[in-house]
Amino acid sequence: MSRPKGETVSPSATVRTRPGGRSERVRVAVMDAAVNQLAAHGYNALSIANVAREAGVAETTVYRRWPTPADLAGGAVAHLAQTDNPVPDTGTLEGDLHALLSQIIKLVERPEVERILRAAAALDGGNAMSAQARESFWQTRFTAAGRIVERAIERGELAPGTDVFAVIEHLVAPAYMRVLLTNRPLDDELLEGSVRRTLKAFDAAPAQNPA
Repeated sequence: MSRPKGETVSPSATVRTRPGGRSERVRVAVMDAAVNQLAAHGYNALSIANVAREAGVAETTVYRRWPTPADLAGGAVAHLAQTDNPVPDTGTLEGDLHALLSQIIKLVERPEVERILRAAAALDGGNAMSAQARESFWQTRFTAAGRIVERAIERGELAPGTDVFAVIEHLVAPAYMRVLLTNRPLDDELLEGSVRRTLKAFDAAPAQNPA
């Protein structure tokens, strides 16, 4: 069907079909606002109204895609997981593990980040979107950090076939456990001990060709 002469396509019609258009900008604004709300107030105080207000959109816009606070929190956690974090490349496995865990400790010691971690841990497993978002949150971080293990295998520091996720889990689990469960200090003893025990657990050898 042809358009009447002189009729133009509205900008909104074009935006709806173009990646990165208005719809994506709205999504990012809502997700950024939800992350900010989680960081500032935690999951229990997450409010669709407040998120909509901060994002500068109507509440109905939020409700259409994220009908409950659980859906909104799940989407926010997944959004946060997409943020790139620098992966250390010191030239050795020991150096990389030490740098990675140092970064994590500095990050999770920030109160607002701790709130988001607690929100990720508390996401409702019975809510499909929340469960998927929680898995995405952790898997994205482990996948990025896994490059450290892959490089170590290439350098001959770890045996071929080493479980990438297992190495990262072994390294970071004590720090996350202290943040989320025990409230014990994230001190140098934890840092050095976690690196040392991880190297020993996976029989790490010195790098054959350190950078």
